Amino acid sequence: MSDANERAKSAGVTILCEMGLDPGIDHMMAMKMINQAHFRGGKIKSFVSYCGGLPSPADANNPLGYKFSWSPAGALRAGRNPAVYISEGQTIMVAGEDLYDSATCFRLPHLPAFALERLPNRDSLVYGDLYGITNEASTIFRATLRYEGFSEIMSALAKLGYFNNEIRPMLSQGSGINHSAPSFNMFLQELLREALKNNQTQKDVTEAGHSTEQMDIANILVRVGCCKSSTSANKVAFCIRYLGLDDESKIPEACKSAFDIICSRMEERLKYFPNEQDMVLLHHEVQVTYDDGRPSELHKATLLEFGKNENDKSESAMARTVGIPAAIGAQLLLEGKITSTGVLRPLDPEIYLPALEILKASGIHMHEEVESI
Repeated sequence: MSDANERAKSAGVTILCEMGLDPGIDHMMAMKMINQAHFRGGKIKSFVSYCGGLPSPADANNPLGYKFSWSPAGALRAGRNPAVYISEGQTIMVAGEDLYDSATCFRLPHLPAFALERLPNRDSLVYGDLYGITNEASTIFRATLRYEGFSEIMSALAKLGYFNNEIRPMLSQGSGINHSAPSFNMFLQELLREALKNNQTQKDVTEAGHSTEQMDIANILVRVGCCKSSTSANKVAFCIRYLGLDDESKIPEACKSAFDIICSRMEERLKYFPNEQDMVLLHHEVQVTYDDGRPSELHKATLLEFGKNENDKSESAMARTVGIPAAIGAQLLLEGKITSTGVLRPLDPEIYLPALEILKASGIHMHEEVESI
């Protein structure tokens, strides 16, 4: 973006980027809160931001509590990205393979019905520079929100091998009159046998040579380390059945890897049906301190939007919170309200102040509160 920025400035052109939900509304609300604190003489001690696109509680009716309105591949790959953030002055790094295991429970006091969890979202450190708080904030943390239990299941599926991109011999035997495509259950049994073989006990190595079809899936998941408890393993086993990973139906020929299979099953089984609603939840917390003896403050801002179904027409919360900010950005440019040139994010008051006002007039607004701590 830096190269494009210089060229755009030289040409006297304005290119407004990251004008959606996340990034977009999150930028604008963060800068409003931070700049207000600085104007009052405060320093930012902590900045945390959480965002999630989820099914509404009524429609989170599957073991993962999650649904896709697009191909699952991108979301699954994002779940394997490493993350880094600062917590009380300490830099925390999370490897991609450990991301799901790093999830922690999250509750909002003013929304007590939501049982959520948070997963670190990529590189939080860059936001210290973007927001101008690197030298004052001892905590900078951004996270993705999911319903509680999501990461526990996804971690087990990953450890079992379903997120592996390698071409599998079982799936790449070609097609033709003499070729019989394997079933989903056949592939599941192969993964279970491999997991048992990779286990270090001689008993498991011996059992791995026999059929796993009559063995309890949950029991195997615990024994091979995919799950830590039988309770967790039963949830994962239920999800495996829900996704049809134990079906006797044939795997599509287009699937050449375990990743292809899980994407195919999730796309089919975790989709939104007509009249189902999605939900967007964005939450910022900014802790502000003062050098003049005033008490520290915790500033909170929450955006909660639900999809709408009216007159046989559906409008998702995600489409609205991504599309309307983009339209507002175009409007501000066309009306000449943005005078800066170059490649811009909505970080300056000339952009975020009018944009947030138009968002509010459009029915999208943040609930804000401040408390002394």
